[in-house]
Amino acid sequence: MINRNLLYISVLLMFITSLPLYAADLPEDGTGENMADWLVVESTFSTIYIDKNMTAGSVSARIDTSFARFDPIENRLFLDRGISEEQILANKIDIIARKAMKVLDMKPEDFHVNIKVYENEIELWAAYERIFREQEGHKAFYIHKYRTVYISYENLGESVLAHEIGHAVIDSYFKILPPEKIRELLACYVDVHLKD
Repeated sequence: MINRNLLYISVLLMFITSLPLYAADLPEDGTGENMADWLVVESTFSTIYIDKNMTAGSVSARIDTSFARFDPIENRLFLDRGISEEQILANKIDIIARKAMKVLDMKPEDFHVNIKVYENEIELWAAYERIFREQEGHKAFYIHKYRTVYISYENLGESVLAHEIGHAVIDSYFKILPPEKIRELLACYVDVHLKD
């Protein structure tokens, strides 16, 4: 009887874990937004959520990773041709994440960050206000509690992404977070040395 119950439970778990992941079923990120229409792109180090009015190609076009041609592994990702717009975007984000970890000499175990790309600054600022109940005019921001980078399409670029992914790497690496100013200096260091 116990073996039969265990068999039912294991079959049920296999079924549940094989269901596709839909944006509407994702964990809370503090914004309370309905994510059903957002495009979801998975990469090795991130899950990218793109506002329904944009494509992976338009987002990818804003990110220049030509600096990657000097690193053998990053070069392979950079030169990978004949793949979908989604995979090109995933590769570019992975290049930036790898570079951030390399510059900081920090490789957090099982590193993963969510990136939400809003259509414009107004939507980004509205998300910030929903999360913090106050108004601010950030170009982008990272919240460790949700392991999420929030950025607008207007401010999207490799430099801003590197800075915010740097925050994610730093906050994931340390068990006890350093003071905010130290974390900001380290994230700026990633941005400055991204193309070295």
